[in-house]
Amino acid sequence: MGWGDLGVFGEPSKETPNLDQMAAEGMLFLDFYTASPLCSPSRAALLTGRLPVRNGFYTTNGHARNAYTPQDIVGGIPDSELLLPELLKKAGYTNKIIGKWHLGHQPQFHPLRHGFDEWFGSPNCHFGPYDSRERPNIPVYRDWDMVGRYYEDFKIDLKTGEANLTQFYLQEALDFISKQQASQQPFFLYWAIDATHAPVYASKQFLGTSQRGLYGDAVREIDDSIGKILKHLQQLGISENTFVFFTSDNGAALISAPRQGGSNGPFLCGKQTTFEGGMREPAIAWWPGHIPAGGVSHQLGSVMDLFSTSLSLAGVQPPSDRQIDGIDLLPVMLQGKLIDRPIFYYRGNELMAVRAGLYKAHYWTWSNSWEEHSKGIDFCPGQSVAGVTTHTQEEHTYLPLLFHLGRDPGEKYPLSFASEEYQRAVESISGLVQQHKASLVPGQPQLNVCDQAVM
Repeated sequence: MGWGDLGVFGEPSKETPNLDQMAAEGMLFLDFYTASPLCSPSRAALLTGRLPVRNGFYTTNGHARNAYTPQDIVGGIPDSELLLPELLKKAGYTNKIIGKWHLGHQPQFHPLRHGFDEWFGSPNCHFGPYDSRERPNIPVYRDWDMVGRYYEDFKIDLKTGEANLTQFYLQEALDFISKQQASQQPFFLYWAIDATHAPVYASKQFLGTSQRGLYGDAVREIDDSIGKILKHLQQLGISENTFVFFTSDNGAALISAPRQGGSNGPFLCGKQTTFEGGMREPAIAWWPGHIPAGGVSHQLGSVMDLFSTSLSLAGVQPPSDRQIDGIDLLPVMLQGKLIDRPIFYYRGNELMAVRAGLYKAHYWTWSNSWEEHSKGIDFCPGQSVAGVTTHTQEEHTYLPLLFHLGRDPGEKYPLSFASEEYQRAVESISGLVQQHKASLVPGQPQLNVCDQAVM
């Protein structure tokens, strides 16, 4: 889902009333980022509080190649990583994941081996259908047991876009919350639905209800589901004891737009790229009675911060034997503070760009290859910016392309190399890059991937 998909972020049709209301009752983050412009490494970062180059979800087989884990990849989350549910379990939490795991499909990577107590969902996205003789459809699990497969037991109609998966995921969430409230058990729920990932789907009652087509139908159903979850917390009387955060794993996939892709608002390009459209995400924090209603923050935030913030809420110390990249956002949400920190933009194991304050320096630019582009694969449709959205990998290490995101959120007008503003900003960011690279430990594990793993 993209930054521009919510009414509160300016989407003209305003078809997300529940998320918009969530923002009105909580805090809206305008400058919130994922840790990678692709699904699996960003999810690994969320659950470990660490950049993909630290937690193992990066590639070295091709420069600046994104890493992901479909069913034919053997890698997954390393045992050496400590995931958020593992740490919360020590504080007595019951943990459940609903939906897409995407951190490895082999038994050693199963979420119940990494801190979760319950799971209803799939190791992967709802790709397919496949030939069940040579390549089976992707399984759906309830805890340790496979309960069916996409396109077979869990129907997805590729012609109409109809599927009841979001409704299944919603009911799982409501039932889990009710069970934990009844037993007075603190819980962590990771609700990882994937209806806005192509092939996009929505249940019958939402099909054809959006001005934005099938993708809008999917967004409307997600919005409705979130409204029901928040209402359920209120009806159970536990909303003031429950911290809820909404965000996305990467920007809208413009490669599948317009029918199967969303909006990244004013930002450049989309999923798979380290331009703003690929990595800046919609983000809303909700905690009635604690987070002041109607707050808007310009704090530079990251999905990795949810790791540190959640541990802080639970009174659990983060692990001290490794570098944690997330920060605790509680002072931001509860006291309105701003914490000075940079944002690092990675593709594979390459640091592509860095943001500090309102300045963003690109050390490499690349959208996708000419070979892919010639086949109609375009990560930046209708958004070509000369010298910026390049189809060859362009290095700018010695003279970074610098943008002021306040004046130019679309990254269209690089600052002049000769300006004093450029010199000051690049010098400051270069110091941050040196500190960051010094913190990276050589020889860390990486995900096993194929050369074609660039989707």
